[in-house]
Amino acid sequence: MSTNGAPSRERRVVIGGIVVLALSLLVAYGVVPAARRWRDRELIFDRVRLQVAHLKGIQQHASELESAASQREVLLASGARRVIHARSSALGASALQTLLQGAADASGLVVDRVDVGADLTNNGDLTATMSAYGDIHGLAALLAQLASAPRITAVERLTVQINPALRGAPDVLRVTLGVRAPMVME
Repeated sequence: MSTNGAPSRERRVVIGGIVVLALSLLVAYGVVPAARRWRDRELIFDRVRLQVAHLKGIQQHASELESAASQREVLLASGARRVIHARSSALGASALQTLLQGAADASGLVVDRVDVGADLTNNGDLTATMSAYGDIHGLAALLAQLASAPRITAVERLTVQINPALRGAPDVLRVTLGVRAPMVME
């Protein structure tokens, strides 16, 4: 019996080892990855459910949010001056150019050139140079417009010359203005 029992015991031990190894491989490469995928998928589903609930809440309160936003915008517009907010420096430059052109038009000056660009040495502020023609009253009105503009601007350089091309009209001035405006990237 010991000669017949020994191979049987060895066989059982070997088969048991193979079964344990097979079960270990099944758990390591089958069950554990499947459980991780299941858990990750459930986390994604929970996150999506929360987002949907949040968006439904926003949708239900959309009119209240819109009225609150419009009230805040009115407060901001009537309040202190603000910096230029833009998604890129090109859009910020366009906003500054529009501001300068509008101020010059409201002042009665004729703009012949506006150059706007980003100042990379000073936190991305925008700089602009504007050349215009007009009288001294238009210049005073332009400076007043820039001082009370809805966006912050700082006049860094101002050159005023009598227009040599119009010698017969001494009240026509050539104005060159250097402006800096802070900008925040959105």
